[in-house]
Amino acid sequence: MGHEIIHFEIPARNLAKLGRFYSSVFGWKITDSGMKGMKYMLVKTGSRKGALGGGMYKRVKKEGPRNFVGTNNIDATIKKFKKAGGKIIMGKADIPNVGFSAIGLDPEGNTVGLFQPRRSRGR
Repeated sequence: MGHEIIHFEIPARNLAKLGRFYSSVFGWKITDSGMKGMKYMLVKTGSRKGALGGGMYKRVKKEGPRNFVGTNNIDATIKKFKKAGGKIIMGKADIPNVGFSAIGLDPEGNTVGLFQPRRSRGR
């Protein structure tokens, strides 16, 4: 896997209203993820195979959208991220049956997500 953007997230004060906005403007399909303990909506941006997908979640502080960059080895990427001047603000987290994620800040303070699909570890 290269290091391309593979997922995005949009924070929202009102998930239903913002979901309707993106659906009406772009035709995106917004559905509840069913995640336990967290209101998280899945965003499908198109029907084409490989279309970028994302999510929307309840905003908890002043924050903007974030992009997740794919990697085959999240541990090595976290190490490189920090060595290059980035700061990890949410360490490696296991997303059951999906993969691993971490969230950091680049040297300018922009939020960057890192994501390793479970399949890249032979699972």
